[in-house]
Amino acid sequence: GRQAPTLSVTLDRLVVTDSVTVNPFRGEFTTARGLEGGFRGRINGQAAIEGTMVATGGGPALRLRSQDAGAVLRSAGMFGNARGGAMELLLNPTGAKGTYDGTLSVGDIRVVKAPALASLLSAISVVGLLEQLGGEGIYFSDTQAAFRLNPGAVLIKRGSAVGPSMGISVEGVYDLNSRGIDMQGVISPIYILNGLGQILTRNREGLFGFSYSLRGTATEPRPSVNPLSILAPGFFRDIFRKPRPELVE
Repeated sequence: GRQAPTLSVTLDRLVVTDSVTVNPFRGEFTTARGLEGGFRGRINGQAAIEGTMVATGGGPALRLRSQDAGAVLRSAGMFGNARGGAMELLLNPTGAKGTYDGTLSVGDIRVVKAPALASLLSAISVVGLLEQLGGEGIYFSDTQAAFRLNPGAVLIKRGSAVGPSMGISVEGVYDLNSRGIDMQGVISPIYILNGLGQILTRNREGLFGFSYSLRGTATEPRPSVNPLSILAPGFFRDIFRKPRPELVE
């Protein structure tokens, strides 16, 4: 059959959600099944990304890649305290306008001076990690998340970050407009000595850790830590969990 024509697209702005755009946006696409092909651009006009677009019944699915995950997260207004890291982000449309199910994978990233993490480390009195957070940053070798993104918020269904100093799991809601947070999870200090717990726990948590919740805003978080949960092996720790916060559509 005849080969589908190739379409070169240059846009000042491609709107992903109300708070996330790719601008400028440039791509080369085929049109046999809808727009499919490769593209490049900048998230909200800042961090450089490249990716591919695939047509689906609910709209285009996106695969984004960057060699500076921290810059991408800062540009998207989601997390301003990450530095470096290679990332891959998958966004699959749900059929609702501006709403995607996504996964995020990041390697070799540092978190520096993050108020939410600092508040947790203060609550469990981990002084050495607090100093590390305020200096060169806490290193995470592997970060994974599954989430739903809608025009106003991100629901983290399952997230974790692990490194030699600590591991942390997270689930909950982040409001993109107000920067309000409603999160919970487990924080496991000295993760390299704690890592055997992964075979017994969910979400790559350490065998021993503190159950926590975070509310308020990203810049002024209000932490709550269960001091008894440090005594609980990971597979018993679910008794300290509340139901995961959910998005209000």
